[in-house]
Amino acid sequence: MENAKISSYQLFILILIFVIGTTVIFPLASDAKQAAWISILLGMFCGLPLLIIYCYLNRIYPDLLLTEYCKKILGKYIGSIIGIFYILFFLYGASRDLRDIMELAPLFLEGTPISAIGIIFMLPILYGLFLGIEVISRTGEAFFLYLVITGVLMIIFLLFSDAVKFENLLPVLEPGWDTIIHTTINEPWMAPFGEIICFTMIFAYLKKPKSQIKVGMAGVISGGLALVFIHLLTISVLGEFTRNQSIAPLLKMVQKINIADFIERVDPLFLIWLVVNDFFKVLIFMYAAVIGGATIFKRSKNILIIPFGLITFFTSIFFAESYTSHMAQSDIVLKYVYPIFSVYIPLLLCIVCFVRQKINKIG
Repeated sequence: MENAKISSYQLFILILIFVIGTTVIFPLASDAKQAAWISILLGMFCGLPLLIIYCYLNRIYPDLLLTEYCKKILGKYIGSIIGIFYILFFLYGASRDLRDIMELAPLFLEGTPISAIGIIFMLPILYGLFLGIEVISRTGEAFFLYLVITGVLMIIFLLFSDAVKFENLLPVLEPGWDTIIHTTINEPWMAPFGEIICFTMIFAYLKKPKSQIKVGMAGVISGGLALVFIHLLTISVLGEFTRNQSIAPLLKMVQKINIADFIERVDPLFLIWLVVNDFFKVLIFMYAAVIGGATIFKRSKNILIIPFGLITFFTSIFFAESYTSHMAQSDIVLKYVYPIFSVYIPLLLCIVCFVRQKINKIG
């Protein structure tokens, strides 16, 4: 663990940015069609109990990270093995989100290899990891105002461009509740809300530990509602069919901005907005992996940064041959792998802690 502290406001910003992250790039919950925003909203509400579990564990072990209290709860050997699997999980999450932003490169930089984009993107991330969680948090705080202002401008520009067609949201429940709920469980519940498990590697740095549940809830709800609104807006502007067929529907949406033939072609501005969001999400995943590795292998985190960065980079390139295979792989991982790390293991840890507390009281 670093000898560092972050404020409640900084944690709130990191969670909010993390939730928005790369999930605004692609058509999240596309199977729910025009009700995708409802699926995302349900995913947010389903994610809140997960946050409560994570905060409960951190309250029992306030000075320890997930990879450390796994050993306390399940024993040194089993806990260490699970800790190593969490490190791999965090590295995969980082590589998956890195690939997300690499897939946007051909839209703006024709002929540029995605590997070149990945290298350029990874360099500041590795630098941020060397600087530590305090600098990462302060940087997030500095960029937050830009993200808010750019987001508000996007809404204003779209409204004045007369691009928003709310009739595209109708009929709202056409896919049916079965499809909406099934989509919720398979997509938004796990990504982004199940990915909040990353913050079990950051909660211990909070200056006011008792505020973690309040701050966590505020971050998840704020990020979730922002996500709902962005996707609702995307469906309203593009229609569900065009949205679901687009690689980057948000960028396709902002291309519709045209105010009196004066304000137009603003998509590069929002590409930067997407890049900043993705930067922090990959950075947080990487930080969770690096600091987890430092606790498991008893090494300085700085020694692990370059090797973990190389693993993330090469995984992002070689695990999926194309955009189609990348998205297909994501569907499988979200359905079968993410629940193990986001739901089942934390729930097991929670149950073991609860039973032990009851036994100790009886004893």
